[in-house]
Amino acid sequence: MDIKSIQKELKTAKLTGEIFTLGNLFIGEDILPDENIILSLTGFSGSYAILFVTPSKSFLFVDGRYELQAKKEINTRQTEIVKLSEISFLNWLKKNYTATNTKIRYNPWVISLQDLKRYERALPKAEFIPISAPNFLLSKKKAKVFPHQKKFTGQTAKDKINGLARHIKQLGLDAFLVTSAANTSWLLNLRSNALPYSPIFRAYVLVEKNGNYKIFAENTDQTPSLPFKDLAKILPQYKNIGADFDTTPAIIENYAPTLKHTPDNTTLAKAIKNTTELKGMRNAHLRDGVALSKFIYWLSKNYKDKTETEVAEKLLSFRKKEPDFFSESFATIAGFGKNAAIVHYHAPEKKSAVLKKNSVLLLDSGGQYFDGTTDVTRTIALGTPSSDMIEKNTLVLKAHIALASAVFHQATSGNELDLIARQPLLKQGLDYEHGTGHGVGFFSDVHEGPARISIHAKHSAPLEKGMVTSIEPGYYKENAFGIRIENLYYVKPAKNPKFLTFEVLTLVPIDKKLINKYLLTPDEITWLNRYHRQVFLSLKKYLTKQELSWLKDACAPL
Repeated sequence: MDIKSIQKELKTAKLTGEIFTLGNLFIGEDILPDENIILSLTGFSGSYAILFVTPSKSFLFVDGRYELQAKKEINTRQTEIVKLSEISFLNWLKKNYTATNTKIRYNPWVISLQDLKRYERALPKAEFIPISAPNFLLSKKKAKVFPHQKKFTGQTAKDKINGLARHIKQLGLDAFLVTSAANTSWLLNLRSNALPYSPIFRAYVLVEKNGNYKIFAENTDQTPSLPFKDLAKILPQYKNIGADFDTTPAIIENYAPTLKHTPDNTTLAKAIKNTTELKGMRNAHLRDGVALSKFIYWLSKNYKDKTETEVAEKLLSFRKKEPDFFSESFATIAGFGKNAAIVHYHAPEKKSAVLKKNSVLLLDSGGQYFDGTTDVTRTIALGTPSSDMIEKNTLVLKAHIALASAVFHQATSGNELDLIARQPLLKQGLDYEHGTGHGVGFFSDVHEGPARISIHAKHSAPLEKGMVTSIEPGYYKENAFGIRIENLYYVKPAKNPKFLTFEVLTLVPIDKKLINKYLLTPDEITWLNRYHRQVFLSLKKYLTKQELSWLKDACAPL
């Protein structure tokens, strides 16, 4: 199937267009290449996009992270790029399709019930038509499922399920369908190797108010489980059934006409880490900091003539040596020079850039450990950086410190916190297109809800005690260089327990060659010196004599 053949079908059927999302029946979660219909149709490899194909033209909607990448990857003569930073897909539909004869086709397995209802409300005169043979776009690749042990989780699956069952009963429901694979994984204390970077068990679970449950999964060795097609005959057996419409495919409503939109409280329970999980996250970040620091020391001696791909592979080799390492938490972003300006750049295997002196390497990477998930970005100067690089990196550091040291009211939303980080850049007429932070799972998805720190998340859930989030402001100069500084933090009570603040998890030096201390305030210098002292004291006993000498210099006070 290609865009031209789709356009021919649409023209023959007299349809206005067809919506394609970047996903499968697990709405908004990671997918494999053979599940990625947008990649196969356009060549776009980013993690988020919407494709709208009309009989005469196609439109690819991307956010600020992928505007430069999309230009490089797709045929812009065939497909027009629409910037979500300028107009949402929903508003674009409202602007362009208000006629009564609008007919839009979609796959009901890969569009959420919530999104479909939004489209229908926005275009009340339009007809939304499900494709005749819907496909849930799940890879045939077999996956191995394994338990996530209580010594890591701190809580049994039985306790978690009973907690959800009590919640279901309080809501007056007979059952609740969990359609988020990450939530299913947390609830059942099960993980799998289905995906290269996220160890989630790709399954639905139907939990009854009495605590009984049924698992729906395919292409795994998990038993007992039922195929997804059995949802059509099992869901009608319940009078009152709930599901979170944000993560539930539109087709499910056909199987359960009385389905009630009920936020999945597993999402919040999963996001608030218990004491065992937080201890594990600290330990995982300690080992990850050791691996990254060993790598940065190696890089300082060996970067010349190495490619972006080679340094990413070398970093992985250091992580693999650490106890309880499972996999990377996402494909490492190693962008050198102008490639660093592409927010989610991925180096081509055969033509990745060769590292040279007097520029920067932006390295965004993470690890999945049985006791935690990491995500860290460091911008590293190779040789002598320019004054522009130093200035912009210092501004990004100021942005990072502003939020990392913030104290805020409970129930503060992510979009309110986002503005704290942006102030040092906005004052200089600068900004960045991506969010400032995202929740992070526990040996699970590296991007986790319900909270986000973003000006685009107007209805983001507030941050709560025990949540883990990234803080990652940046600056990107097209065709020149890119800067990002990212640490993970957990949310904890401030000195006054009515308020909240952040405690750092990430333990990796921030490159002082890219810092102009005269642009920092005394408080900012104090923050950085304290952070580097914590890094040094935490890592020093795990390094060789040569690595320790490097770390001592890297963490020396400004």
